[in-house]
Amino acid sequence: MSTLRYFVLKKSLLIRIILSYLIVGILIIAALTLAITSKVSESLKNELTESTDRSLEQSYNTANILLNSTYQQFGNAFDSADIQAGFYANEFDTGLMGRIGNKLTELANTNPMVHSVYVVNTRHELVFSSLTTVRTFDEFYDQQILQLLENSGAMRGSIFIPRHTSFVSDTKSFSGNLISVAYSSARDEKATNGALILNLDQQVLQHMMMNGAGSNSFQSMILNRQGVVISHSDLSRINSNLSELDVVQRILQSESPRGVVETELDGTEHRLFYIKSESLGWVFIGDINYQSLLSKVNTMRQYILAVTAVILIVVGISGFFFTRMIYGPIHRLIKNVAGMRGTEANNEPISEFDMLTGAFRHLEREIQDLQSSMTAYRHTEQREVLRLLTTGGWTSDSDIERRLSKIGMSLPAEGFQVCMLRLDAFGELEETYSPNDLSLLKYAISNVADEICSSHFPAYSFDGEEDRIVILILKPQGSEELVKQILMDIQDNTEKFLKMSVSAFIGSYGSDLRSIPLSWQSAYNVSRYRMAFGPGCLIATEIERSREPISDTLSATMEKQVSESMKVGDLSKAIYSLQEYFAHLRKAPFDEMMILLNQLLFTVTRTAKAMATGDRSGLSTDIGALGQQLYKCETLDQAEEWFVGLSEMAISMRDKQSSQKNVMIVEKLREHIHQSYMDPNLTIEKLAEVAGLSVNYTRKIFKDIACVSINQYLSDYRFEKAKVLLLTTDLPANRIGEMVGIDNTKYFYISFKKYSGKTPDHFRKSNDGRDDLK
Repeated sequence: MSTLRYFVLKKSLLIRIILSYLIVGILIIAALTLAITSKVSESLKNELTESTDRSLEQSYNTANILLNSTYQQFGNAFDSADIQAGFYANEFDTGLMGRIGNKLTELANTNPMVHSVYVVNTRHELVFSSLTTVRTFDEFYDQQILQLLENSGAMRGSIFIPRHTSFVSDTKSFSGNLISVAYSSARDEKATNGALILNLDQQVLQHMMMNGAGSNSFQSMILNRQGVVISHSDLSRINSNLSELDVVQRILQSESPRGVVETELDGTEHRLFYIKSESLGWVFIGDINYQSLLSKVNTMRQYILAVTAVILIVVGISGFFFTRMIYGPIHRLIKNVAGMRGTEANNEPISEFDMLTGAFRHLEREIQDLQSSMTAYRHTEQREVLRLLTTGGWTSDSDIERRLSKIGMSLPAEGFQVCMLRLDAFGELEETYSPNDLSLLKYAISNVADEICSSHFPAYSFDGEEDRIVILILKPQGSEELVKQILMDIQDNTEKFLKMSVSAFIGSYGSDLRSIPLSWQSAYNVSRYRMAFGPGCLIATEIERSREPISDTLSATMEKQVSESMKVGDLSKAIYSLQEYFAHLRKAPFDEMMILLNQLLFTVTRTAKAMATGDRSGLSTDIGALGQQLYKCETLDQAEEWFVGLSEMAISMRDKQSSQKNVMIVEKLREHIHQSYMDPNLTIEKLAEVAGLSVNYTRKIFKDIACVSINQYLSDYRFEKAKVLLLTTDLPANRIGEMVGIDNTKYFYISFKKYSGKTPDHFRKSNDGRDDLK
């Protein structure tokens, strides 16, 4: 017993190592077994609940959003002029048929689910298709859809009609499943003028909704109200009718919008989770096969036992070799330690652990002393300390001085000055480079700055976040020109070696630590004036004193000039007004500059909105979105160009709408002249009243569009009518003059001769009189 006690006490380290391996091995086996068992249970539970619910909810939401939005989109397109012309036009010329075909092609290309779009005209028995040119009913390749249209009950029974079809359109064959939607143009309750047919590709819809949903243990399907399969993880079951199954009938007849049904199918237990969509008229069902799941569980159990056995063997073998590997060197170390201490002659049992503890404590103290004496430069720590120093986020001078000294920054200095570099076109750089690449670019610019500054003053540069690089220079007061030259050299070298442009800004001078945050703030304030001076500029803090405020009267006057130029459609004047306004803004303080830019944006937006009375497609008047675009402008040149674009777009839109309206007015005036030319009192004033415009503006738009004055048009029309009457009737010339609205016989004779080169009587008697008739 004493021998055993002696061995245990002396070899306690060896025994501890062996026991630790045994405990660790047992813990590993237990933890692995529990983890695998827990994983199996969790996988089973998740497959029964999360996989079903999440997949079904995702399918439901996807179908609901995609199909409802598609149905609404094509419902809106149904009312378009080209589609309606396909139903109601009496004649179809090449231009009309081209517009209808282009409209259908445009609609088909707006959505990847759309296979094809038809416009069916039952009156003329024509079909317009996005796949081919217009065809007659007999020549149309998709006869199935025509048969469905004849059977109105089949089309009205459901919004979405699944069908399997095969056809060849222009040598392109198709065979597959489609979901058709019919937007009918009703003539009465039983007949239609035609229909807009939307064909959705079932395979594309299924791929978008069910990608990754199917497995041996879980199936997803979509049924309509009649129990017909719209979509299924098993493609062979699409369009099959499952309404005869008892479990499907229970789901279809259930009043609950969602639920779970446990049943037995083909001798195996199944769990069906369903959701009903009222808007689509569909039922989304997830089917769990318990038997398939249990087979996986049994396989997993066998796998667990095999893995556990392998782990036991591995742990045993590893424990033996690791014990030998660890204890061998330790045993030799113990012998050396015991020999150095002269303990060989001591008969009292001394624990190996105690012997090593003393040696390790000595080594630990040596390591701690070594760690405390090591001082190494750490870039991240330096950046954080300098950022804290420049932004004023410290409380006591002694604490910040201690932290600065730790990173190798000697204090106190004669003085401090903060300069700032900003990367130009930073928005474009963010789109081109990743955040890590941008950090590397800033680091490279910081190295350039340190190298150039070090030959003149001690300086520390670091990443100032966003597009900024901050340089803290330790220097005496004065030497401002040298600082400017240093920054210019940094700009030149950055452009030369890094192919980048940076703007440089000089903050105020400070004599103590507390003035550094003020210097940083002044450099930041100055950096904002890059907006006025453009990229690559170099600006000192004195710029603030040179700014000139803009009076409210001047800004209001300039805004009014821009607005009025836009309203009258004078783009050149609007551009000149903007250039003049921006010339004043370049001299204003920054805050005032930004306020006035936002005021100008509000004025231009409000004016553009008032000008675009009709279709505003392509013209955004959302002040929030436009404000974000304005914020992205880094310079006033960019902002000025952006405002010019807004003005040009508003004027162009207004001119387009005005031109269309003027054409309609001129046509109205022509029709009125043709109907009322006999009235001798028909004057330009009355025609202006018909147009609802001023006399001068009526003259202008008629001349611009008809290329002849309105008075000349009226006079020419009367004389042409007089020619017809002279050659087709025996009425005297003075009577004919009255019939065409000229009751002054003398004036009629003189004017007619001036118009045709002959008097009325001579015109009638002339042998070539009929040749003069236009």
